[in-house]
Amino acid sequence: MRGALLLSGLLLTACPVPTLPGDQPMGLYSLSATFTDRDESCILPELQPPNDGGTFDFGFDATLTRESSSTQAWMTLAGYSREGTFDGQYFTTVHDAPRVFSDCSLCETRVTESITFSMFSRSQGDAVGGQCPDDALDGGTPLPNPDAGVTGPRQTTQGFDAVRLCGRLTTVLTSIGLDGGACKPECSGCALRYQLRGDRR
Repeated sequence: MRGALLLSGLLLTACPVPTLPGDQPMGLYSLSATFTDRDESCILPELQPPNDGGTFDFGFDATLTRESSSTQAWMTLAGYSREGTFDGQYFTTVHDAPRVFSDCSLCETRVTESITFSMFSRSQGDAVGGQCPDDALDGGTPLPNPDAGVTGPRQTTQGFDAVRLCGRLTTVLTSIGLDGGACKPECSGCALRYQLRGDRR
């Protein structure tokens, strides 16, 4: 679908790297982005549902790495890395890039993409039945509880213990007029939201 391709293309606009950044690999994941809703202001032709019954949904693979001595982390896709943070449970990365829309020729338009997800360890995943809770980012991630055998995502002798990613992806359009020109209202402020699920490969 053209809107999904247009927005998901943001995932590949970052700095190419010869090697993975960071000192600790966190795994390779297959992610699916399932469209949930969009603002009423999203009326640009490129952001309309397709006539063939398709959807805004799309998928992608990502490798996650981090710097074990800090909260620095990275998401790498097809050799391109985006900076992010990992606080021990939640991973966040925000990236923006220019995009061209047919009705916004008098504007410099950018799409900002925000990705946040909870990384579920194997025991946390088992505690929720292998599913992604709807509120994974709002209290739905089981807290580590040694007495119940639940641990958080962490480095182990077998590698990094994280088998599932559960969260959300949001894209927002912003525009600035070129050479004193005015942008149409629909060229700024539109947000599309997706539910994210990733499984370890």
